[in-house]
Amino acid sequence: MKNLIYILSIVLLASCNSEPKILINGEEVEAAVAWTPADVIVDTTVGSGPKIKDNNSLDENKPFSNPAIIYGSDFGNYFRTLYKLGKYDEMISFTSSQSIEQFGEEAIIEFYKNDLDFGYEIGKPHSKNISGNIITLNYEADIFATKKVVRIDIIIENDSCKIVLPNKLNNFPS
Repeated sequence: MKNLIYILSIVLLASCNSEPKILINGEEVEAAVAWTPADVIVDTTVGSGPKIKDNNSLDENKPFSNPAIIYGSDFGNYFRTLYKLGKYDEMISFTSSQSIEQFGEEAIIEFYKNDLDFGYEIGKPHSKNISGNIITLNYEADIFATKKVVRIDIIIENDSCKIVLPNKLNNFPS
């Protein structure tokens, strides 16, 4: 009995020594190969398993093209987070080209840094209106103990949501 337990423990230890392998794109690959969950594509066809994303053959998911769903949040809250973190260069990349042409990049960055007051909570968008290619997201906000409706105009450019600034910068957000 002692010999049997000894032999089974040796077999068990020897089997734990090898790296586990998984089937990816029809090839056996060691599980220790570095890849992120975002690289895995689940194929629901019978007999297929997970596949590693090939950037040349598949369309990438565009996380900023839907104003209501951006990384589990929405565009208004994402933009507000950039403001609170002081990421003004990223904020300018989410500003529409027509606003940049109208005011200039430096003037908009200065407005974001010095004049914009967007640190209050805005919640989730309650509704959206579409007028031509401009989408207006309506938020309920509690600003200085007063409930207000905050409206943010956005446009989709190059598969990304972009802020459309009003004619007077100080009116943003309206």
